[in-house]
Amino acid sequence: MYDEECPYCQHEVEIDHDDGYGYDEGETYHQECFYCNKTFIYTTEISFDHYLKKADCLNEGRVHDYKETHTYPKVCATMQCTMCGDKQPLPTEVYDRYYKEWQEFIGKEE
Repeated sequence: MYDEECPYCQHEVEIDHDDGYGYDEGETYHQECFYCNKTFIYTTEISFDHYLKKADCLNEGRVHDYKETHTYPKVCATMQCTMCGDKQPLPTEVYDRYYKEWQEFIGKEE
């Protein structure tokens, strides 16, 4: 995978991160271009991005919008709020039904 372009010849170069090299912020690293054999320097910057969304269920006494997760086997599913991501176990009757179906599927009838 090529990360960047050489500042001399503009060929795509893969930044060398062998043994963790080149990951520390505030450090200057040296690397030689495979194509033009010139040495360039680079620094590393780590950034965090945040993506904000409304979560009405967390405001003004609203209720969560729980939906069953798409999980296999179904017995491992949970209920997850579509707005805030909160997770709850499956209702007991649903879990029991899925558990019975799973046991039948794998050949372990109770």
